[in-house]
Amino acid sequence: MTDRPLRSRLFRMFVGALVGMALGGIAAATGALDWLKTLSGEDVATTLLAVMLLFLAGFAALVSSSQGAYRRIAENYREGDPLDTDVLRITRISALILLISGALLLAPVVAARFPTGEQNPVVIAAAMGILVLIVTWLSLRILRSGDELNRAASAEGSVISFWVLQIGLFLWASLAKLGLVAEVSLWTLMLIATAVHLVVSIGVAMRRGMFS
Repeated sequence: MTDRPLRSRLFRMFVGALVGMALGGIAAATGALDWLKTLSGEDVATTLLAVMLLFLAGFAALVSSSQGAYRRIAENYREGDPLDTDVLRITRISALILLISGALLLAPVVAARFPTGEQNPVVIAAAMGILVLIVTWLSLRILRSGDELNRAASAEGSVISFWVLQIGLFLWASLAKLGLVAEVSLWTLMLIATAVHLVVSIGVAMRRGMFS
């Protein structure tokens, strides 16, 4: 019984790798990835991070689609344990947050690449502002309705992310001031902050046994 979760996780990783390789091969063969060659490194990183968020959103939506799906897929569920309906609700809200976050990352890149008029940036900025408010509201709902473990994991992830980013940005800014490294754009800093927070949050959740 001890090895079952590990075998299951390895099997899922193997299946995921096969699916990813197949989709990548199809995209490369059809020329669907040719547009990536025209993007800057910053935009490529944005696209990859957004796709990762959208993938996590899809996975969360699949897991929370029903109690049966959660019992079969979720690694932190043990056979015979009661399943609180709040777990499904919070997971669904998390899926929506991830979906909107991925869209927010992609919106400026797509809008800058395919402009449709002078008013387009204003409309997109207004829509993004509304989506940011929605994400904030949904995040507060999770924080208020979550249990003590979720609150503690959220607080720990935020604190670690803050200190990692503060120290890292201070060191980089100092080196840039001395002319030892190049300065980076605000968008690059935002990408770094988003990636660090995502990695730290997943790491904290795994350390607290929320994925095991």
